[in-house]
Amino acid sequence: MPVRNAPDRSFDLSNLMRMERLAFAAKVRLARAVAGLSQSELAARIGMTQRSIHKLEQGGTEPRRATVVALEMLWREKGIEFEDLVDGGFRAVIRSSAFEATTSVHRPHGLPLGPGPDGPSAGYRT
Repeated sequence: MPVRNAPDRSFDLSNLMRMERLAFAAKVRLARAVAGLSQSELAARIGMTQRSIHKLEQGGTEPRRATVVALEMLWREKGIEFEDLVDGGFRAVIRSSAFEATTSVHRPHGLPLGPGPDGPSAGYRT
């Protein structure tokens, strides 16, 4: 009877860690945009540098536990929560208070806060 090779678990773990890092990066970008913060403003709020936030948002670095906790506390304060999905994705839950708090904040790249009077995509750059 031939001997089977064991599946390469290191690849599975490596891929899983990469996907988790990319999902976290997407959460940081999304939450920062909803909160109306620049990378520098977010960095100042949680005691990091703009460069560190940039690296997190690109998925280029594994966040420290203290960083994750600080970001989650800020998100909660801003009315932003994330629900992890079984397939590795996530769902954003954004309370209406998050929008009310950012209505007077400068929107990066000229993006509106929400749908325009002409429909959901009105005013968005494509």
